[in-house]
Amino acid sequence: MKHKFSQITEIKEELKSKINKFDGFVKNYGKLSRTAQIPSTAYLNWAVALAHNGNSEAAMDKLETAALMANQNPNVYINLGIALMKNRDFEGAIKNFRKAIRLDKYNSKAYSMWAAALSEIGDLKSAIDIYEVAQKYDPRDPDIFLNWAVSYARAGKTALAEEKFKKAVALNPVNPVIPFLWGLLLVDEEKYEEAIKKFNHSLLYADNKADSLYYLALCYLRESNYELALEYAQKAVKEDNTRADSYMIIADCYMNTCKDDLCLAVFPEAEAHAQVNCNFYINWGLALQKYHFIDEAREKFYKALLLEPDREVILFNLGLNFMMSKEYHQAEEFLQRVIQKNPQNSDALSNLGAIAFYKEMYADALDFYLRAYENDRKKYGLFFNIANCYIKLNNNKDAKIYYKKCLEYCPDNIAAYMNYANLLIDEDENLEAERKARAAYLKNKTSAYANFAFAMILFRLAKYDETISKLETVFSIDENYLKRDDSASQSFANHVIQCCNNILEQYNNDKVLAIRDLLQKMMSTN
Repeated sequence: MKHKFSQITEIKEELKSKINKFDGFVKNYGKLSRTAQIPSTAYLNWAVALAHNGNSEAAMDKLETAALMANQNPNVYINLGIALMKNRDFEGAIKNFRKAIRLDKYNSKAYSMWAAALSEIGDLKSAIDIYEVAQKYDPRDPDIFLNWAVSYARAGKTALAEEKFKKAVALNPVNPVIPFLWGLLLVDEEKYEEAIKKFNHSLLYADNKADSLYYLALCYLRESNYELALEYAQKAVKEDNTRADSYMIIADCYMNTCKDDLCLAVFPEAEAHAQVNCNFYINWGLALQKYHFIDEAREKFYKALLLEPDREVILFNLGLNFMMSKEYHQAEEFLQRVIQKNPQNSDALSNLGAIAFYKEMYADALDFYLRAYENDRKKYGLFFNIANCYIKLNNNKDAKIYYKKCLEYCPDNIAAYMNYANLLIDEDENLEAERKARAAYLKNKTSAYANFAFAMILFRLAKYDETISKLETVFSIDENYLKRDDSASQSFANHVIQCCNNILEQYNNDKVLAIRDLLQKMMSTN
C-alpha cells in the first residue's frame, strides 16, 4: 500500500512538474506573442512558400496575418509590399515599405523596394533619390544598383544607368539578370556590339537561355549579320519553341538572303508550336505580300485584325494590299480608317493621294500629297507626285517649282527628269528639255525605262534617228517592256503612235513610219 502511495506521489510530482513547465511555456508564449516574432515569421515563411508555388492569393492572406501579428517586424511589411507590387498595387506597396522604414530607418531593402515601386508609377525622380539613400545603408547590395540602373534607364539617363549596371555586375558577376537588362538598354541605344557582350555574359549563368539567345539573334539581325542571327535564333527556338519572335527573326534572315521558300515555311511551323500574336500575323502577311501572294497575305492581315480590330498598322497594310490588287475602293476605306485614327499618318495620306490620282481626281490627290508632306518633311519623293498633280491641273508654274525641288532632293529620280523635260518642251524650252532628259538617261543607260523615256523626249524634239536607236535599245534590254498592262510607258507609247499616224496622214516620213512600226512591234502580244 505504501508502495502504491509512493508511486502515486511520484506520478503527481511528475505531473506537477509537467504542468509547471507548460505554465512556463504559456507565459513565455504570451511574452513572445506580444512581440510576435515567432508566429509572424512562421506566417511570413508560409506566405513565401505559397508565393513560390504560385498561390498568390493565399500568400497575400498569410502576409496580412503576419502584418497584423507583427507590428514590430519590418520584414513582414517589406514582403507584404513585394506581394502587393506583384499584384500591381504600387500605392499599397509603398505604404508598407514606409511602415517598414518607420520600424527600421536603416533598412536598405525597404528603401530599395520603395524606390522600385515609385519607379513603377513613373515617379522616377523620387525613386532615384531614394536609391541614393538605400545604397548608403548597404553599399554592397547589387540589387539596389540594378534597380537604380533601371530607373535611370526609364528616365532616359543612359550614361548613369550604365554606371549603375557596371557597379551591380561588379558586386554580383554571376547574376544573369544584370548583364541581360544592361544589354536591353544597349539595344535601345543601338549599341549592338556592346549589347552582344552583355547577352553573352548573361548566357554564361542563365538557367533559361532563350531570352539571351533571342536578343543575340536580334542584335546580329540589326547589324545585317544574317548568318549569326539565324544561328542564334535557331538556338533560341531549340531552347523555347513557344516564342514567336525567334521564328520571325529566322524568317527575316531567310528573306534577306533570298531564301524565299524557307522564309515562308517558317511561319506555319511557328503557328503550330509558338504562342502567336497579332504581330506574328502582321509579319506573316508582309512576307507573303513581298512575294506577291496577295490573297494569302490579306488572310493573315485579317487574322491580325480579329485580334486587334483598331490597330493602325493592320489597317494600313490592308489598304496597301487592296491597292496591290487594284481594288481601290476597299483600299480607300482602310486608309481612311487609318486617317481617322491618326490624321498625321503621312504614308496613308500619300497612298490616298495615289488612289485619287488614279481616279483622275487631281485636286483631291494634290491635297492628300500636300498634307502628307506637311506631316513628314523628309518625304522628298512627294515633290514628284505634287508636280504631276499640278501638271494635270494645268498649273505649269507650280509644277516647275516641285520638279526642281524633287531633282534637288532626289537627283536619281529619272521619271522626274523626263516629266520636267516634257513640261519644258510644252513651254518651248527645247534645249533645256533635252539636257534634262539626257542627264536622266546617262544616270542609267542600261535601264529600259531610261532609254524609252529619253526616246519619247527625242521624238517630241523631232530627233527621229536617235528615237529609233533608243527604242531598239529598249527592245534589246527587255523585249516585253511595253507588253505589261500596268506600264505607264504603254500609255505614252499609244500617244506617240497616234502622233506618228497624224504625221503620216499629212506626209510620208520613213523615220516616223519606222518609229510607229517599232512601237507597235514592241507592244504586240504575239
